[in-house]
Amino acid sequence: MATGTVAVPPTNSINVNKWLAGARFNGFHLGVFFLGLGIFTFDGYGLFIYGAAIPLLMKAFRMGPAQTGAIAGYALIGAALGALVFGALADKIGKKRTTIVCITLFSICMGLTGFANGPITFGILRFLMGLGIGGSMPNAIAIASEYSPTRNRTMMGGGVTGGMMVGGTAAALFSLWLFPHFGWRSVFFVGAIPLLLMPLYVKLLPESPDLLLKRNRLEKLRMFMRKARPADPLPDNATLVVDKGSGNVPLAAVFQDGRAFSSVMLWIMFFMNMIVIYGFTVWLPKLMMNAGFSLGSGLFFLLTLQVVSLIAVYIFAYVADRIGSKPSLVFAFLLAFVCIALMPHTHNFALLTILVGMSGFGFNGAQGVINGYIGSYYPPAMRSTGVGLAFGLGRLGGILGPVLMGILLSLHFSYQTNMLMLGTPGIVAAICILLVRDKYNYGRQQQELQRREAAGQAS
Repeated sequence: MATGTVAVPPTNSINVNKWLAGARFNGFHLGVFFLGLGIFTFDGYGLFIYGAAIPLLMKAFRMGPAQTGAIAGYALIGAALGALVFGALADKIGKKRTTIVCITLFSICMGLTGFANGPITFGILRFLMGLGIGGSMPNAIAIASEYSPTRNRTMMGGGVTGGMMVGGTAAALFSLWLFPHFGWRSVFFVGAIPLLLMPLYVKLLPESPDLLLKRNRLEKLRMFMRKARPADPLPDNATLVVDKGSGNVPLAAVFQDGRAFSSVMLWIMFFMNMIVIYGFTVWLPKLMMNAGFSLGSGLFFLLTLQVVSLIAVYIFAYVADRIGSKPSLVFAFLLAFVCIALMPHTHNFALLTILVGMSGFGFNGAQGVINGYIGSYYPPAMRSTGVGLAFGLGRLGGILGPVLMGILLSLHFSYQTNMLMLGTPGIVAAICILLVRDKYNYGRQQQELQRREAAGQAS
């Protein structure tokens, strides 16, 4: 274990991770949750606003489906690279500092995108925006997971990702409002608004307990520990310790202690679900227009998708905390596949609205559980690295999804074939989660330890 330097006997120690895990949910946890939710809201708006603007951008820049899909991939390439680079960097310099830098980066690039005068400039700015988005996501999940009570870990770690759907909903609403009056540029200017909130994040976002201890900022760490458990006494002279990571090689640690196979399964699962999420969401308005609906109707379908998906994230997080992540994920993946596959077989507006909503209920509800599950799978010292790798490699699926749909549309495959191919990765994702070995899950290990301790105290 890593320890802080305080002049007390080593036997008088408190494990910070266990202290935080044993807390009851209170206002402090709610504040951390909303800070993480805000980060994902900014990210979701930045990523999904492109899908809403695709019909107008194709006309303004005279782009075909293949080029349009490629530009969608640029932001996700940046997100994949940002998750890998900033996820590993945060374990060294701190999650809070890294997160603030990333929010600033993607907010500036979002605002500048509104000035783009061609697809090349637009694509470069989307890539840079993606770097910031990719770096902020794993750190927001890691911070929420580190400060969450064990019984609320999926809701905290995965629930913050509901901000993606809040951002997507905002993207659809702003598009419906601003497109007719101000054109496509206006919705990208809106994406710079998070810059105004940076002072709030600098003041309120907590730093990782591991880093606070490593840098001997013990008073700050004790302050957060007391906020997490205000009713429990925390002696000033106690030695604070954290669970041991893997020294100076957190990247290699992801493959140690039996985690290698399960890590690969988690990455493939993440990859497959991202294909579905981004292939479906980015192209949804255009697909609906190709099916004979108006742009307004296409944006309504996008709004429905995001609102239902937002509800799904919290329903699935609640259910997963009670019946387990695996059965919740299998059901979600299969639901999304069935609904996407059925969409080409009806032109009824009401029925299509239900199928679109339930598709999002499945794949976005699953993603919320995935994020919380991965956030708790790795020990704290390597959590940002583990989550960052999952996000970075998983984002490759997010890159492939829109590009694949663009290519399929260019090749004039049938609507039925396109949707069947888009939904099939969900079946692969369901198989992968069933193969993950829960006995190496750090969160599950901590739950078992708490049960044994509680049983010992009761006896």
